[in-house]
Amino acid sequence: MKEEEASLMILQHAIDQLEADQKQQVMNCVSALREVMQQFNPDDAGLALMLVAAEVAAQE
Repeated sequence: MKEEEASLMILQHAIDQLEADQKQQVMNCVSALREVMQQFNPDDAGLALMLVAAEVAAQE
């Protein structure tokens, strides 16, 4: 199993454990992010998403 696949499984499991309201908010955010990302080149959108994820992680 690739590291990326393992990370995805861990995140999906963590989201599944959230309370229903919080899980719905997370899934709404995911949908909104995907919708916005479709407006851009997939490589550029993926890089931008990784940048935002790293910035969020660094803030904690």
